[in-house]
Amino acid sequence: MTETQTPFSFAAALLQCHSPGQTFNMETLLKPEFGEYSPSSGENTGSEGEESTICTVCCDEASGRHYGVVACFGCKGFFRRTVRAGKNYICRYNKNCRIDKAGRNVCRSCRFQKCLEVGMEPDAIRPDRDKTGRQKNPRRNTEISIKKVSVSSLLGDLPCLNKFHSDSDDSSSSPSSRSSDSVPMSILPHPVDESILTTLTEIENIVIQLQDNDGIDALDMPPMCEAIVKPAMITGRTLLNFNGARGDADLDIVVKNLRRLVVFTFDYINTLRPIADLHPFEKLAVARNIISPFCILFTGYQTVAAEGPEPDSIYLPSGHRLPACQALFANDSDQKKFILLENKADTVRRNMIEMIVNPLRRMKVTKPEMVALKAIMALDPNVRGLASETCRLIIIARESVQNALFAHLVNLYGTMEATNRFAQLLLMVTSATRVAYSLSSFFQLSRDVNYKIDGLIEDMLFLDRL
Repeated sequence: MTETQTPFSFAAALLQCHSPGQTFNMETLLKPEFGEYSPSSGENTGSEGEESTICTVCCDEASGRHYGVVACFGCKGFFRRTVRAGKNYICRYNKNCRIDKAGRNVCRSCRFQKCLEVGMEPDAIRPDRDKTGRQKNPRRNTEISIKKVSVSSLLGDLPCLNKFHSDSDDSSSSPSSRSSDSVPMSILPHPVDESILTTLTEIENIVIQLQDNDGIDALDMPPMCEAIVKPAMITGRTLLNFNGARGDADLDIVVKNLRRLVVFTFDYINTLRPIADLHPFEKLAVARNIISPFCILFTGYQTVAAEGPEPDSIYLPSGHRLPACQALFANDSDQKKFILLENKADTVRRNMIEMIVNPLRRMKVTKPEMVALKAIMALDPNVRGLASETCRLIIIARESVQNALFAHLVNLYGTMEATNRFAQLLLMVTSATRVAYSLSSFFQLSRDVNYKIDGLIEDMLFLDRL
């Protein structure tokens, strides 16, 4: 039986990147020499007579000695499930993938080989028992086991589509779930692996810090199939600074900021795997699907984070602000056109404040929550133009992010409050989409009254293709 590795976990390797301008490629990310210390099979992890507290497989905190070596519950459960199911994993790379706490889910083939190298003994596995005690029938019902996955088991091995259909990797008999077959799913506020949210935060920091040297020649209307892989064709990567110190924005400044936000979104798409590995045409399809609500949500969060003195102002990445009473259109000879455009722009601005900024401020949304929301928004499998295999990979990645976000909330708030907050956060995506449609109606009006704003911005933010 052949099983592929979880694609989203490739992004965890970005944690090893130190330069914002660095070019990321799969071969570099998976080479073991870029990882942190990982004990080899011939090294002792502790002094003689002293039990190590570090897992010899992934360097995570060990839970004890399992199958002959010191290991964590995650690696113990992974090894036991692999041996019991007789799986045969195949590495898609050079059989030298980095196996540590952040990258242990990148390649199951290399992880199992690492288990063998450090001395785990397949013969030590008892088919009828594990740490939770003797089980009457550990694999009696796959459908029941689907409902009994704990948070720790979900994050120990990132979810995949065929997980429960073919092998029930993380069933309730897994020691990582610490429950018997008769106990229903329990989501408790205990420490969980939140490395996915850490990875997403690092991705965000990398993209925000990207800046171009002076002299970048941008084009008014570059070919979008080229701009998706060379975003600087749209505009240079200037410093993202939402402090509002540069004063009020006029229409030209707003348009320049919209172009900068498009570049930011393209950079994000080119950094977040598995989207980063897609064909440019598929990347462009993803970008067109998310770019307007994505920019709205990002700008709304940064507006709240800026903590400016004007709560009804929208803060822009250039350091300007857009006050509630700011007029964007000059009163020219066509008075009716001016009034229509100004009223529509004011509607968009008011929707942005009432539906995005105020709820984010009221909920006190944190950065881990926001980076997870943006990833969930970007990892949408229901985009026209995506291949079936691409959709499958994106579904896996999205489920991984959703599970990590919910586990994070459970750890902070408890199950009941976490469930409520999780729902409220997801509704912010819906709110951002509603604001995006009001922005699209503004561009529709500008077309109707023959008022030219910016061809590229209209092409990317107008939603007539949906």
